[in-house]
Amino acid sequence: MMIQPSSKRKIDACHTWEIMFTEQDMEGVSFPHNDALVLSIPFQWKMVRRVLIDQGSSVEILYYSAFKALVLTQYQLTPVNAPLVGFTGIPIYQIGKIVLPVYVSSMQLNVEFIVVNLLSPYNAIMGRNWLHGMKAIASTLYQCVRFISESGQQETIRGDQMASKKCFVNSVSENGKAKEV
Repeated sequence: MMIQPSSKRKIDACHTWEIMFTEQDMEGVSFPHNDALVLSIPFQWKMVRRVLIDQGSSVEILYYSAFKALVLTQYQLTPVNAPLVGFTGIPIYQIGKIVLPVYVSSMQLNVEFIVVNLLSPYNAIMGRNWLHGMKAIASTLYQCVRFISESGQQETIRGDQMASKKCFVNSVSENGKAKEV
């Protein structure tokens, strides 16, 4: 997977970056909760809503409906010959892969997405590659992603608990199969 910062942050070997969460970070979060972390993030300067942050995912996924909404074409895709295999063991064949700029605050990362044509309540899944590229920490408890910006300041992207709850409700129909949102 390819994640490249558009401009490199200088990392001083003698400096320790600290990312902390405090009680103040819980303001605005509805408790108790068991919500997934769902964000809105600009891809290619267009806001993409319902982006699941999944620390267990080793790839970034863009669902075909979001791919079309970003006005991208199949000609922009690079072919992929290997299927994705998740925890169910069922192979998922990809349409292709594409590298898109993803913007967060002053940061831009060029992220390689695998494009799949599956029904999902999410538009995209951002996994470990993106989190590591951002040098970010995701917290489902605090419903945010926190990172150190290029200027050295700690910054936060807040999750959307209502979107998370809607995605959860819409992810399973009465018969247990995924349905489109």
